[in-house]
Amino acid sequence: MKAHDVNVIREAMEFQLGRSQHPDEFPVLPQVPAARYFDPGFAALEKEHIWLKTWLMVGHESEFPDTGSYRLIDKLDHSVIISRGKDGQLRAFHNSCRHRASALLMEPQGKTQRFTCPYHAWGYGLDGDLIVVPDAHDFPCLNKSEMGLVPVRCEIWRGLVYLNFDNDAESLADFMAPMAAQTTGFPLEKLVVKNRYLIEADCNWKVAFDNFLEIYHVRFCHPQSLAPYLNSQSFVVSLFENGHSRFATRKQQTDTLFAYTGLTVSDQADQTFNEYTIALPTFPNSFYALDSAGFNYLTFWPLAPGKVLMEGTLFGWPDDSEEDKAYWATMRTAVEGILAEDMYLFGGIQKSMQNGVIPKLVMGYQERALYWYQEEIDRRIGAERIPEALRITPVLAGQEQR
Repeated sequence: MKAHDVNVIREAMEFQLGRSQHPDEFPVLPQVPAARYFDPGFAALEKEHIWLKTWLMVGHESEFPDTGSYRLIDKLDHSVIISRGKDGQLRAFHNSCRHRASALLMEPQGKTQRFTCPYHAWGYGLDGDLIVVPDAHDFPCLNKSEMGLVPVRCEIWRGLVYLNFDNDAESLADFMAPMAAQTTGFPLEKLVVKNRYLIEADCNWKVAFDNFLEIYHVRFCHPQSLAPYLNSQSFVVSLFENGHSRFATRKQQTDTLFAYTGLTVSDQADQTFNEYTIALPTFPNSFYALDSAGFNYLTFWPLAPGKVLMEGTLFGWPDDSEEDKAYWATMRTAVEGILAEDMYLFGGIQKSMQNGVIPKLVMGYQERALYWYQEEIDRRIGAERIPEALRITPVLAGQEQR
């Protein structure tokens, strides 16, 4: 990170460590309607205006090493192919043949030089162009140039691959601009995916996401796994445009949160990331805490108003040694263990909201990032489209980067 940003963090931490009351200049957060976490109509608004119109992180460039390397992304009732073309460019297409809508690919990842429909063998190039139609004479009005695969916007930021289903959305660079300075000095482009896992939970996606946007619970839920390595009282929150935020917490005892797993830190990242945990909640559904020993990137996907799919992607430095493979097996066990310390609470939280016991949620100063992304949800949906009883009262405008 830039020296100015590090100095700002240090000053904010000193304020936090010396604080014994709510900051006078910061607004009291209104209570949040619990129905936002289970109402089907609100979930439909989220899908239309958030999920299908916002940039979503789905992978890393390292997962597409060769021409024809591909991955399938099956999320939000869509199946999307991401592949590397002959020109080296990553492209995304809906996994649907233009003939009669069959899926083209069934395997979740692999390598191919052509997308061939398993139903009637229509074939498409890596650029999406239709190139093969068996018995083409039976389709006298078919213009191949107009029947290529349906594209999906696909762009890359710092090596991370994003999709957006909205052709009119802002560029990824503009969307992520507030986060650029936060990753300066940490070469995300050099990372590789070490492992990936999926976990389903019986709660709204926001219940799970909220858990990672505050440190208030860490002393109580993670007394052995995380709390010994973090100075929770030093927790600093910065709010950014587009619903993003940044957390900075002083590390203690060691320069990595995962010292107990056995791997030492890499020297490829700035020393700042050894001194502090820099966590980057990224709107709408991503959370990761940069750690020079490697880290867990979490995304939260709605399966239903009361069900979430959590996807964990473990990122580390290139290394094919047996020692490295063993480390990441241990790391996966460790992070899933930490998640388990949270997850047993999620179902009860969801039930308490759905059955009306807790109609509104209380959020304090340490939980302002939760309220911030809820405000962003309403901004993107449009408050006028949301029933009044489900709206968030916007109070954090002007609090960005504090």
